[in-house]
Amino acid sequence: ALTTRERHEVDLSSHIRGWGSDLDRSTRPGVPRDKAPEIGREALYPPIEQQVPATTIHKSTEHARLTPVFGTACPPSGLSGRLRDFAYRFSEGRLVHWMTLTLADRVDVASGLASDLARGQVPDLVRETGLATEWRYNRAGLARKAMVAGLFVAVYAVYARGQRSTHRATRARPGRPLTR
Repeated sequence: ALTTRERHEVDLSSHIRGWGSDLDRSTRPGVPRDKAPEIGREALYPPIEQQVPATTIHKSTEHARLTPVFGTACPPSGLSGRLRDFAYRFSEGRLVHWMTLTLADRVDVASGLASDLARGQVPDLVRETGLATEWRYNRAGLARKAMVAGLFVAVYAVYARGQRSTHRATRARPGRPLTR
């Protein structure tokens, strides 16, 4: 067995390429590409001018400032924008952040469908939702998803029917007391 001193003095660089490269600066693979000590602060690239936001830009609470350049093609608006405003109050490590963003995405989809219908344009849901591609390449998966969705619809229908019959039974008739 090697002593502690012998373990530190073992040189396997002849057998293992790159072994111990962090021990001697002259053998580090990145040394020729490292910044020169006289440069001081990292200055390999010229500073990027900070883009000025013309609209609301959401950023994670984990970051102190916006990145120098960011996209503004789809600014938050309407109900989904308010949901996004709410979501970005929370850390990315919180479930409420991601669930609210997911809900905001669903609201965007619904409002997009509503705006299509308002313009008299009927959306091609089969193509836009990927059902045609799913049918072509993953029929078993599509059938499984359809069965699960059908099961949920059936369970909800039975539940709603039970609620309706319970509601009818509990309504009072004129002149008679409320009975169950």
